Amino acid sequence: MTVLVEDGRVVLVPPPGASAVLSAQQTRSLGLVLDQAAGSAARSREPRAG
Repeated sequence: MTVLVEDGRVVLVPPPGASAVLSAQQTRSLGLVLDQAAGSAARSREPRAG
């Protein structure tokens, strides 16, 4: 799965027809990646100074 930040939004792009079965640790890792992406998305929507 690919996680992108585009136009202030988080985009998840799975392979066609894919599904996911995750362990508890993999779920935590995905949560961390999504949290980082959400932070990037929020920063990209902030007005830029200067």
